[in-house]
Amino acid sequence: MPMRVYEATLSQRENLARVQAARRSIERAGGQVKLSPPAASGMVLVTLVLPDPHLPQEFVPGLPFYLA
Repeated sequence: MPMRVYEATLSQRENLARVQAARRSIERAGGQVKLSPPAASGMVLVTLVLPDPHLPQEFVPGLPFYLA
């Protein structure tokens, strides 16, 4: 199954919490969630690895994920 990688740089705790809350759904769909340690600026790189045809909007609508 083809996989696609999406990334977003997030800093707001509520957005990071939304990603964490969606982790189980993403994993059930065959995907992965990776969170990098926060940078000095407080920004966190969030990586979603999703099987085709899933998109980040299905799991965390409104967050600025882009195809990496």
